[in-house]
Amino acid sequence: MSKKKRRSDLQLKGFGSQPLLVNVSKAEAMMRRGRWHEAQEVLESLDQQYPDRVEVVKALVNLYHEIGNLPHYQLACSRLSQLKPDDPEITLMLAGSYVANFRPMLALRTFQEFLDRWPNHDRSDEVRDIMAQLEDTKNQIIAEVGLSETESLDIAILHETAQSCLEQGRYEEGRKALVNLLDIRPDSIPDLNNLSLVYFFESNFEEAIATSHRVLELNPNNIHALSNLIRYSCLSGQLENAKSFAQPLKTVPSDTPDCCLKKVEGLSFLGDDQGILDSFQEAEKSGVLDSAKINPLLYHLAGVAAMRLGEEKLARQYWQQALKLDSRCELAQENLEDSQQLISQRQGPWAFNLNSWITPQAFRDLTLLYERDQSEEELVPKESAQRYLQKHPEIVTLIPLLLDRGDEQGREFALGLALMADTPEMQVALRDFAISQRGSDKMRQQAAQIASQAELFPPGPVRMWLQGEWREIMLLGFEVHDEQSTPHSPQVQKIARDAVAAIKQGNIEKGQRLLKQALKIEPDATDLQYNLAGTYERQGRSEEALEIIRQLHEQNPDYVFGRIGLAQFHMSNGELDEAEALLKPLISRQRFHYSEFDAFCHVQIELYVAQKNPDAARSWLEMWATINPNALALEYWRKKLGKEKEQKQRSAKRVWTQME
Repeated sequence: MSKKKRRSDLQLKGFGSQPLLVNVSKAEAMMRRGRWHEAQEVLESLDQQYPDRVEVVKALVNLYHEIGNLPHYQLACSRLSQLKPDDPEITLMLAGSYVANFRPMLALRTFQEFLDRWPNHDRSDEVRDIMAQLEDTKNQIIAEVGLSETESLDIAILHETAQSCLEQGRYEEGRKALVNLLDIRPDSIPDLNNLSLVYFFESNFEEAIATSHRVLELNPNNIHALSNLIRYSCLSGQLENAKSFAQPLKTVPSDTPDCCLKKVEGLSFLGDDQGILDSFQEAEKSGVLDSAKINPLLYHLAGVAAMRLGEEKLARQYWQQALKLDSRCELAQENLEDSQQLISQRQGPWAFNLNSWITPQAFRDLTLLYERDQSEEELVPKESAQRYLQKHPEIVTLIPLLLDRGDEQGREFALGLALMADTPEMQVALRDFAISQRGSDKMRQQAAQIASQAELFPPGPVRMWLQGEWREIMLLGFEVHDEQSTPHSPQVQKIARDAVAAIKQGNIEKGQRLLKQALKIEPDATDLQYNLAGTYERQGRSEEALEIIRQLHEQNPDYVFGRIGLAQFHMSNGELDEAEALLKPLISRQRFHYSEFDAFCHVQIELYVAQKNPDAARSWLEMWATINPNALALEYWRKKLGKEKEQKQRSAKRVWTQME
């Protein structure tokens, strides 16, 4: 008996070895549990692997509807209608998506197509009632356009199509629709503004700016064009040009919610926080914000400006109001949650996510760059980053803006790219970010360390915003490495390793014996002599230990452990000035091995504690944790320097074993 032929759709594979339909079912299960983001990732990935599969597109329709992503809901309905053109319910769903997205003429046309094909459908009377309600909108459009009914409706449908394409990221299709519109009405300001946006999203800054200037020639006070020019100029690296449009934008009355939003949006790209609050409060007084059509993003942007100006309570009120208007306003929700974090961990506030700052083409090129570099092993990250910045010079100007007012993803992108590129411009951007109040303490400390290594700070302590207050901290401009600094013969290396292991286990005598054995083979090995001194100290033979350390320091003043060991002897005798003098030259040292660096930080903190200077000790601890977060002694010092009153005070153990 022959085997049954398996259905072809069950043979399609995705996400490992599981079939397509199983993964669709998994995504639908995620949706039932409210795991929307995970379901979206699964379905959009399936859609890329298996385009135009009815099962996937239908699931996407349901997903986008549930999460309120109306532009993509409309697009998914349109795709599903093309896949199943003879399904009246899907045609009705598409028409409904046009209504939900305020595309009345596309809705009217689709409803009419439904009636033409299924005049006796159970819902045909319902459809006729909806169409009657849309007639007023249709007549208004005809009157506004001033052409024949057919021409006016054609223009309206082209206009709605272009708007939909913009929202859905279908830029080429949107550009074609707008060009057709402008062939009919070359001076249509809304279409010119939309065309400028298409050019921008296609990374064609020159045409985007030129098109917006064309709008200003027709109407010098057009808020949309002025706001767009600020954005295009900022994001194309023309900051001074962007600033020139700020005052004209501020002086134009914003008598509608849409105009008010465009005004504060433009000022947000400039970081003009006071200008934003002034415009928002002016709209508040004039009653513009009482409109039922108010966009929650307007309250969100006002919240960002208030937070940046230090008005935390007001900022939270604005974000809460944005969420009352639309509980799905993610930017307001994310900023509100960020404002409730520990001040040292906050990233915000931010007006826009990274997608609003970087063009789609810049994103694609970055992805392609990393993919290509993986196959070109001779390229190092620095060369990759510099090559990317050469191709997208506007990003060089954007880095400081993202560090100042980007979201967490935007700031990580900017910080990572600046660190990799390591150009003078990027080092300056990192310095300015380090001494600002933006981003988390950890990110600013990381930037400060790089700027310090580039010698961009004057000698002495640097004023930084840490844990919600300004502090004077010491930054060291050096490189930390993990290279083998004291090579031994294989025989000595094994003996030394065994000796260190014995010391760690508390078998001091065995460790001492092994170290002496190794020194007979390599009598001048400084690390072996230092570790031997450590065994004497642990046995209470301090004078013998001190003698070895003194000899090591006299013979080689640059030997880090010898200098540290001698400083610790002085500290144990209360000779803090002598200890400080020994440690001071290490601050200007250019390179440290990780073990040297850990020992240096340890003893420097120990000195500050002895000097009763806990703020300086904490500053060093923060710097240490930034550079080597895995250092074993960090937790000890965190507890010792903590504010808990019940914390017992203990003496820090000396660093007596040099290990790499």
